Amino acid sequence: MRGVNLIAEYDIIINELAGNGRGKTVWETVKPILEQRQINFDYHVSKYAGHTTRLAAQFAKVARFKPDVTPVLLVIGGDGTLNEALNGLMSVPRKQQVPLAYIPGGSGNDFARGLDMATKPEIALAQILNNMRPRMLNIGYYHETLKNDHRYFVNNVGLGFDAQIVDDTNRSKQKGRLGHWAYLSNALKAYTQQEGFSLTVHVGRQRDYYKHAFLCTTSNQPYFGGGVKILPQANLYDDQLELIVLETPHWWTVAWLFCLLLAGGRHLNSRFIHHYRQANLHLLVNSVEIGQMDGQVIGNRNYDLYLSTQPYPFWIDTSIHDH
Repeated sequence: MRGVNLIAEYDIIINELAGNGRGKTVWETVKPILEQRQINFDYHVSKYAGHTTRLAAQFAKVARFKPDVTPVLLVIGGDGTLNEALNGLMSVPRKQQVPLAYIPGGSGNDFARGLDMATKPEIALAQILNNMRPRMLNIGYYHETLKNDHRYFVNNVGLGFDAQIVDDTNRSKQKGRLGHWAYLSNALKAYTQQEGFSLTVHVGRQRDYYKHAFLCTTSNQPYFGGGVKILPQANLYDDQLELIVLETPHWWTVAWLFCLLLAGGRHLNSRFIHHYRQANLHLLVNSVEIGQMDGQVIGNRNYDLYLSTQPYPFWIDTSIHDH
């Protein structure tokens, strides 16, 4: 397939409610361009939580590759919408996987940041329409053995503090205004709610035990929380995951680490931070803790969590830049 230019036929899923209605605005910008250029597409509006997963699975069942024509699933929404679409596609066994395209229309859009996608919908669309072949990116995979829960993620999985922030943010009126300061205000609230918990990190034959873990985030790319660059070295193009662990800190430690975070990732050099870079991770939490995946809460429970990556084809050419 490499080196062959292909025509794409698009099945589009729109989450109009993403980003406090930004998903709908993006679609209203994109649809006339598709029609003007006479692009072959069909579209569906995601109407409830989990609907995108169902729509993506339905497309995966019927999508057919033809000579020089590739079926592409294009998602317009936030990171949660993209996560649902990926899990829908992965739920249907296929010999040839359906490439996934994405136009950011959410409040956080961390996947788009990690991929260096354009922020303007017209240019993001051009990055898709001018693409000529699938490009393999690494997606995250987790298996939680206590509930036998298998899922895929594009950004990160967090236990404890960052999941508490996600829960507070999703409940608050600041949902549509993510960024450093909205994140900081929710972080201060979550700090008062989150207690330390026991965490065991298995990496190969190494076993590290943290008696008072506070933050435990595994990431496939640098950003979380709507642009907070928590793991600068994380890369969608390699098969490595990055894990950051912080034990229960004093409030001044949190403030200091946040300043280092804003100063370009210097927080990873702090003695308070434990940092891992591995292809496979195993996390064990023996207390009931809140968890999040790609900005969506995955519940309060104990965790026996195995994390890894695998390649998946995406239909995006980021060499076209947003100017």
